[in-house]
Amino acid sequence: MKGFVFDRLVDRENLCDLLREQRLLREQVNSRLNSVVYAPRSHGKTSVVRNIVMEDFRKAHRRSFVYFADLLGVRNRESLTDRLTAALERSFEASFPVKTLLEGALKLAASMRPELSVDPATGSPKLSLRSGPRSGRASGSPVWESLTRICRATPSLVVLDEFQDIARVDEGPSLMRSALEGLGETPVIVMGSKQHMLADIFARPQAALAGWGSDIEFHPIPYEAYHVYIEERFRLQGLRIAPAVSQLAQDLVHRVPEAVNRLCHQVMELYQDLRVTETELRSALESLLIGRQSRYEVYLTSFSATDERVLCEIARAGSVARPHAKDFLAATGFSNRTAGVSIRRLLDRGVVEASDRGYRLSDPLLEIYLTRYR
Repeated sequence: MKGFVFDRLVDRENLCDLLREQRLLREQVNSRLNSVVYAPRSHGKTSVVRNIVMEDFRKAHRRSFVYFADLLGVRNRESLTDRLTAALERSFEASFPVKTLLEGALKLAASMRPELSVDPATGSPKLSLRSGPRSGRASGSPVWESLTRICRATPSLVVLDEFQDIARVDEGPSLMRSALEGLGETPVIVMGSKQHMLADIFARPQAALAGWGSDIEFHPIPYEAYHVYIEERFRLQGLRIAPAVSQLAQDLVHRVPEAVNRLCHQVMELYQDLRVTETELRSALESLLIGRQSRYEVYLTSFSATDERVLCEIARAGSVARPHAKDFLAATGFSNRTAGVSIRRLLDRGVVEASDRGYRLSDPLLEIYLTRYR
């Protein structure tokens, strides 16, 4: 069913455009090449990879193995090993028919010990992989040994989301370089939402993964394509919208797809059978912010007074090209060093992102909220 999708992965029917990104990723996978995909949060990269690229790979290869792991929040080698192992279990369940699940795991899981049980909540088979007592290093090598064996035996695709967080793991990038090189010609897609951390991993000449893979950056969806998308869904409720107003809807939230979808969904919640103008659009935005007020207030309590002040000043400016500039430092009341350290913390948390125009908040709705209520 066509609608404005947010808070979850966007299905193929409701994905707006991103045709260039789909084509580039498809070409990379078909050529068995590695890709480093960058896009800020909520720009559709995970939806494209999981609901388009991975599904197309499965359709193209009747017997295949697709490994997907989300590395967001890994902090040490033990948490990295746990995350990779859990992902291997889920990937086995998704790739093998129930009747051959245990057989496939026994054959391909290398040094890991597969155990098959029944999930009491769903009644479905559940695979568990054990690697015996952990060594002190907890490097995750049994997972990579299994993946290497699988990739040699069957067409495979490996996807690692929020890859930049391995930088927080002791020797994480070095461990990953060794593991990824062992996969041979298997195409690998790594994704990240924090460009400055990805640059430290892949761009610096001395970095462990310097030169690995080809970069694919998600671009803003063209105004015209998004207008057609919005108009098509509005029409189901008797709503009409001019291209200029559609462009305003996109610009109000910095063309972030999830935020655009939230705003348009709010319009449909409030109105029907009329032409949407700037008045209705801004009214819907205000209603959206009021509905998120408690959430944002609780969220802001997680920041120090310094970081909240820096956030508010970045929000008021829209974007800050030079955080060390006198006018920005005067607005915050902080020294160059204090403001710089704060921005680095906010970047690492993903609250602030670096764009072509400078630093700005990752969540455009939070930015608008701060400018109105702080």
